[in-house]
Amino acid sequence: MAPRADHLAGWRLAATAMCSLLLAGGCSTPSKANIELRKKNQELESRIADLQSRRQADQARMAGLENLATTVPVLPQDRLERLVTVQTVEVGRLTGSADLDPARPGDEGLRVYVIPRDSDGDTLKAAGRATVELFDLALPHEQRIGRWDFSAEEVRRNWHGIVVEAFVLSCPWQTPPAHADLTVRVTFFDELTQRLLQAQRAIRVCIPATQSALP
Repeated sequence: MAPRADHLAGWRLAATAMCSLLLAGGCSTPSKANIELRKKNQELESRIADLQSRRQADQARMAGLENLATTVPVLPQDRLERLVTVQTVEVGRLTGSADLDPARPGDEGLRVYVIPRDSDGDTLKAAGRATVELFDLALPHEQRIGRWDFSAEEVRRNWHGIVVEAFVLSCPWQTPPAHADLTVRVTFFDELTQRLLQAQRAIRVCIPATQSALP
């Protein structure tokens, strides 16, 4: 009987060893629940990384907008009303085509008279930027045929205060006009009040010789 008992004991020992190996193998292989949990963790980590990237991009965008924002202080409205400030802007009646280059025949562009006025209608030499636009309303499609931007310093240098009392801005043709009847629009940004003022005027110009044959 002893040999059989020893044999059975050996089988039991082998079976126990196999069970241990199987259990050990089961612990080393991820279960389905563990796989799903790992996937969810990876998805969460990916979302967190994406949110962090977006947050950094938003911060960079906000910093750029802050750099572009003006830092010039503006006086309260009640104090501005007690000062003599620009209330309107006018395109002077002398505005029209002009001989900007005496060495060449004909008119090479516009001369625009910009007149800022206070609440009493008096001319005021105000600091500000200006944009001049020229339109040919007889054209069927693209009617703006010129745009010129002037910094506050350029506007200041072109003040004429002896005879006309206006900023006189020279604008060489960008697209030579095909028609004599045009419209000039001036946009003036007043540096003191931060107001944006506009005015326009219908003018008649001398058509350049190269354009006179056009309808």
